[in-house]
Parts: sequence; C-alpha cells; structure tokens
Amino acid sequence: MNKLNRYLPDQKFLILLNRFILRYDESDCNKEKIVKDAYLFCVGYFLKYQQDYQNPYLKGPSNIIAVLSSALLSPNFYTIPSTVSLERVLYFYKFIIEYIIWNEYEVERIFATQKQSFDSMSTLKRNDTFLLKKGKM
Repeated sequence: MNKLNRYLPDQKFLILLNRFILRYDESDCNKEKIVKDAYLFCVGYFLKYQQDYQNPYLKGPSNIIAVLSSALLSPNFYTIPSTVSLERVLYFYKFIIEYIIWNEYEVERIFATQKQSFDSMSTLKRNDTFLLKKGKM
C-alpha cells in the first residue's frame, strides 16, 4: 500500500479496484461474482476513505456510481502511469453500473448493511480510544 501513497485518492481507488478484479479473474470466478464483489469492494472503499464526499441528495448506491464515474472521468485518470493497466476496471465498469441500476433493492440493502457495520466499528474504535486515553483499558 505504501507505493500507492504517491497517487491521488481517485487514482488509488481505480488501481486497487483493478487489482481486486484481476485477482478474481485469475481465480476463474464468473463475471456475476466478480461484479457483485467489486460492488462490495467499492462500497467498503467509499465508506472507509471517501464518505466525506457523499452527496446527500443521492441514495447510497448512487454515490458509488458517482465516485466510480468521477474517478474514471477525472483528469487524474490520464496521469496514472502506463505501467498500471486499468483495462479490467474499464471492462467491468459498465457491468458494475448495470448491477447497481438493475438490482436497486439488493444494492441498497448491501450498502445499508455495510454502512451500519462500518459505523458500529467506528463507534467501537472511538470508545476504545476514549478508554485508552482515560486509562481504563
């Protein structure tokens, strides 16, 4: 991950998503599994690193479409070195978007579940930090 620190957040997101998809490709997973798990990856990445950019006028999964599209349309996309191939992200982009659009209730449920899980983990970490500072752990 240290090598990725030189990239901007949207570049890092695309590079990590591409690596994720490539690993699934190498393990001969079918396209449907790759798309569903890639969406889950996007949700996790969004909640952990890009939640500050959430558009309050969009439902959760629509934020994923916005973040993914924004990263691909960003001028920063063209500054990623040619040694980093994003071919698989470009190929799966349309399938991820279609999955979000055509499975509205499923993706909303996944997003809500992941957000709830992320929020509860964040609360636990804050409580642990607070207790450590007070010397009670």
